[in-house]
Amino acid sequence: MPNEQESGTGGAIGGLQHRRGETTIDPVKKKWVAPAALWITAIALGLFAKAPEIPGVPRGRMVPRVPQLPPHPRELLFMLGVGSVVWYAVALALPFLLFAARRVNPERHKPMRIALIASLVFLALFIVTSVIEFAIVYSGITSKPSFISYLPVALRQDLLAWIALAAFVVAFELRRRANKSRIERERLRAQIAEHRLVALTSQLHPHFLFNTLQGISTLIHRDPDAADEMLSKLSDLLRDLLRHRDTALVDLDDELRFIRTYLEISKFRFADRLSFSVDADRDVGKAKVPLFILQPLVENALHHGIGKRAEGGSISVRAYRSKGRLRLEVEDNGSGLTGPEKDGVGLSNTRDRLHAMFGTDQSLSVEAIETGGVIARIDVPSQ
Repeated sequence: MPNEQESGTGGAIGGLQHRRGETTIDPVKKKWVAPAALWITAIALGLFAKAPEIPGVPRGRMVPRVPQLPPHPRELLFMLGVGSVVWYAVALALPFLLFAARRVNPERHKPMRIALIASLVFLALFIVTSVIEFAIVYSGITSKPSFISYLPVALRQDLLAWIALAAFVVAFELRRRANKSRIERERLRAQIAEHRLVALTSQLHPHFLFNTLQGISTLIHRDPDAADEMLSKLSDLLRDLLRHRDTALVDLDDELRFIRTYLEISKFRFADRLSFSVDADRDVGKAKVPLFILQPLVENALHHGIGKRAEGGSISVRAYRSKGRLRLEVEDNGSGLTGPEKDGVGLSNTRDRLHAMFGTDQSLSVEAIETGGVIARIDVPSQ
């Protein structure tokens, strides 16, 4: 038994390592050891470091590192450096840094190289800012200190501003790239769904065309005029369909026009045995639906419902909006369902097309009517 053998082997290896005093560390856990140790060390230094004596402050391990906040907001802004050289430098550098971050290509450059270049850029900005600030502050003063002795002061005043700017630029660029990547994924997903829908729609054309041409062939000798008119309507329908051959969605008005033409063509085959109606609410004409989505439902009604009755029957196509949803119905008064519902090529293709376009936010049902006949319902979002 493989599982027992694997378990036994694993147990034997584990026991051998335990006997030898060996321990193994998960590589994923191992990489967190150093950051965790650094974090704990920093917390310990902050908590237990001896603080210097400060007048007016009781001696203890936890003492304030900054004096009491000034009562006037202008003094607080002054302490924060608002209006100083570094604030102007940060404001001037921000658009250029955002533009430079946008030009970085992580696929062409290694992350370490990008981090090194960014660090050098911000270090150079810090040094340049400190030099300018030193020149402005001590302008005209003869007894000024050296720049090296001034550098620790600049480090305390200016470095935090540049670190904050770097964090903002990185966060802003990462968010922009994440949004761009998400939009691109959605675009590709929609494009794939559209191509799949067009491919599924194209599968219907040969089947539909074969049935129609077979009907024309039957009428040629029996009723040449009817066959000629049927062929004319077929050419009109094919012209419309070819005009939309690369389109995944069409207006419901166009879809209903296709179905009306298709039923008119079918009426030549069934003559007085077929009557039909196509009705739609006025506010649903511009709703988007997959091209020729109703044709398989109508064809099923013709073949399984009307075609099996000597006296024929009627087909009703309806479209309306209900509770924010678009409802499409194809109803016939034919022979009804003779057994358990089983999807043929047409229904299966229709379900695939609906799923490709709307995902799980759609439904297609085929139900028998108590008074006789079948009703097929499509429920999709109203777009």
